[in-house]
Amino acid sequence: MTRSKIYSLNTFNTIAQTGASALWSASASNPSSNKGEGTVVGIIDTGINTDHPSFAAVGGDGYTHTNPLGDKYLGDCATAEFADLCNDKLIGVYSYPEITAAYVDSVFEETRPENGEDYHSHGSHVAGTAAGNILYDIPYKLTEYESQSSGLETNVTFPQVSGMAPHANIISYQVCWPGGSGDPYAGCPTSAILAAVEQAAIDNVDVLNASLGGLEEIHGATQLSKHS
Repeated sequence: MTRSKIYSLNTFNTIAQTGASALWSASASNPSSNKGEGTVVGIIDTGINTDHPSFAAVGGDGYTHTNPLGDKYLGDCATAEFADLCNDKLIGVYSYPEITAAYVDSVFEETRPENGEDYHSHGSHVAGTAAGNILYDIPYKLTEYESQSSGLETNVTFPQVSGMAPHANIISYQVCWPGGSGDPYAGCPTSAILAAVEQAAIDNVDVLNASLGGLEEIHGATQLSKHS
C-alpha cells in the first residue's frame, strides 16, 4: 500500500532528469559541455514550426547560432518562395510531394503552402525536445483543437525550457501527414521516410531522430543516430 501524493506539472524537467544540466556546467575543457554547438540534428517527422522561438537564430540565453553551411540553406529554404523559413539555427526544411500534395485537398478549411511547415505539432515537439533553444518564463498552454490556435492559457509558467542540445543546428524532414488517427491524411508513408533518410545522409547530419512507429520494418532502421 502506498500513500497517495499530489504531483506537480514538471514537463520542463527533462534536462535535469537526464543529467544534462550537470553536463552543461562541466569544465570548459570538456567538449560535451557546449550544449550541442557544432552539431547538426536531423528530425524526421511532421515538419517544424519555423517561426517558433525554440528554433530562432538567437536563443533566450543570448546564444547566436552559426550556420555551418555559411549562407546556404537546404530544402524548401533553397527556393525563393520559402527562403524565409530558415535561419542560422534551422538550416534546412524539407518536404516531399507525397505529403504536400494533400494540402490543396478540400478536406482542409484552407489551402496550405506546399512546404515543410508543421500542421500537426509532433515534429515541432520532437525537434524542441532534441535541440530547442533555451527559453525563459514560458507560459504552459493546453491544446485547443482549432485550425488556428495559440493554445488555452493555464496561468502556469515554466521558468526555463530547452532541448537536450539547445545550441545545435536543426534540419527538418517532413515525412508525415498532419492528421491524427481516423483523419483522411494521417501517418507517414515509407517513400517519404526513405527519401528523408537518404537526404539526411547526403546532408551529413550528426544525429538523426525519427520518433515514428514501425521503423523496424524499414531495413531494420530502429536506431538512426550517427553518434551515441
